[in-house]
Amino acid sequence: MPVIVRHVLIVDDNVSLAENIAEILQIYGHSTRIAGSAEQAFPSGRDDQPDVVVTDYRLPGISGAIFVRRFLATHARGRAMVISASTDAKTIDAATEAGAAFMAKPLDFTLLERWVADAPA
Repeated sequence: MPVIVRHVLIVDDNVSLAENIAEILQIYGHSTRIAGSAEQAFPSGRDDQPDVVVTDYRLPGISGAIFVRRFLATHARGRAMVISASTDAKTIDAATEAGAAFMAKPLDFTLLERWVADAPA
């Protein structure tokens, strides 16, 4: 079954984890871009619109859930996932109410790649 290539924006202030996610997704053929905060994710003039966003819940500035709401408001066909080491109901509910999927850390990279590949075209 052919892999569907997606452009993935990874937003996490943990640079090592973000690079790890990017490297794994690139192995599967996806293109990636990393931002350390929601504010850095969409600097003015950027025209590479992601198909998928993977964001940490706890970010400097606004939360990952708020970022997801803003992303989905302007990217109707986009797909978002919030990742977090916190698996309390408040965190999960905030992510899902924003319109994102949720995955707990440590990440299952196989499931993450399947989720990315299944994003609508």
